[in-house]
Amino acid sequence: MINLEWVQPGSGEHQIFSAASDIHDLVGNTLVTVYAVLRPDKQWSLMIVNKDQENAHSVQIAFDGLGAKQSHFHGPVSMVTFGSEQYQWHSNINGGTANPDGPAARSTITGNPSTRYTLPKASVTVLAGKLGD
Repeated sequence: MINLEWVQPGSGEHQIFSAASDIHDLVGNTLVTVYAVLRPDKQWSLMIVNKDQENAHSVQIAFDGLGAKQSHFHGPVSMVTFGSEQYQWHSNINGGTANPDGPAARSTITGNPSTRYTLPKASVTVLAGKLGD
């Protein structure tokens, strides 16, 4: 997910940016963590980790600090998810191991300021696309 989806394979320069989520549990633990990169192909890519083992979360994405206005994904946004639907847990005497059961889920979503992206429970999702106002 990191080397083939989040970043662009090859030798081009990537720029890493800080990112934040406002999704927390009742005691303040962050449930969704996000990592942002501007890839050499000029696409923004977000790796989003939903640490919530029980619930999916629907999120809106906004990019601040890139100019006078807030920006959003605009046009086609690639969405690749690897979560509990893509693997199976195999219990054993030592606790257990995860065994991939299928490929990552892939889709394309049309991004705009009101687009909501669903992060399945216990998942890593990569969103990549171009920005617009």
